[in-house]
Amino acid sequence: MNWPWQYSFPPFFTLQPHGPTRDKQIQAWKHLVITYCQTNSLSTLDLAETGDSPLFYNAAIDRRLSQEEIREICESLLSSGNLEWTDKTKRRAFIYWKSPSQIGADIYKWVEESGQRNTVMTITELLEEGNCADATWKGISHDVIIKALLELQKTKKAEVFDDQDGVKFF
Repeated sequence: MNWPWQYSFPPFFTLQPHGPTRDKQIQAWKHLVITYCQTNSLSTLDLAETGDSPLFYNAAIDRRLSQEEIREICESLLSSGNLEWTDKTKRRAFIYWKSPSQIGADIYKWVEESGQRNTVMTITELLEEGNCADATWKGISHDVIIKALLELQKTKKAEVFDDQDGVKFF
């Protein structure tokens, strides 16, 4: 991954107290988190582990964000619709570089273009397809793809099986 210039700038790893500067810094962090997760095919973050990852720790300059600062960035990602907590303790989260409805739309576009309407597919097949082609759902976790398919189900374009192992497209 090509890191932005800020990543090598030590003050970037300390959220600044000045309001407008802090807002710009958080926007830069949000962009970095989304880009990093998309580039590395990550759709979940575990806050207990992520503090030691290259995302929030630059070993070359020995700087890292604190857990409190990481949580603040996550809350900002939540408010913009790019993050969803998976538990009440806010330890794990889904990261969305595209919303589940956008992913669902991309999947359905592929379904139509590849002649898969009125067919049944397993979730594993969909995930494998995402990893093969130029699919925008490359690297999406099973849980996130289910969320995307449930969005399609709401619009009657798909039906997700009760066991969430398969889907029928209409």
